[in-house]
Amino acid sequence: MLRRPMGMVLGVALASTGCFLSPIPDMRTPADRARELDVRCRTFSDRASAPALTPAGVDTVEADYAHVPTGNASEQRLQGAKLHLRPLAGATAQALQRTLECHERAAVLGVAPSAPDDPFVLPGRWLDLDVGTEADGFVAVVRADNLGDAKQVLARARHYIAFSK
Repeated sequence: MLRRPMGMVLGVALASTGCFLSPIPDMRTPADRARELDVRCRTFSDRASAPALTPAGVDTVEADYAHVPTGNASEQRLQGAKLHLRPLAGATAQALQRTLECHERAAVLGVAPSAPDDPFVLPGRWLDLDVGTEADGFVAVVRADNLGDAKQVLARARHYIAFSK
């Protein structure tokens, strides 16, 4: 009979279910992450989603929080910003997601400039972007890895739309 340490069995079980807990931190730089999108962004151009990249394309901005368990309660932790985007004729959440990812990639690699206070880009950092639908529009959630960056993302998003109203 072959015996395996419990940790090995647990690791195999977690990996086989799609959940992998690695003790090794992600050491990729923002440029490394941007280059991973080269193939997806090489031929991508969706002009229908481009208006979402302008301040006028954003209806409202709010803070994005995670609820973290703390003993018998939970605590809210700022993760970034939620940008509620105006509806775009013919656009899908998937196309808008790709537009924002390729926009961040281009800015990080210096291929294209980003606007001042662009909420989808944070110089020297890689942001997690997630686009979904709500009511008749879209919501773009922009998350950072730490509280300092999350505060910057939220401030940039608020400043970005302040002058378009």
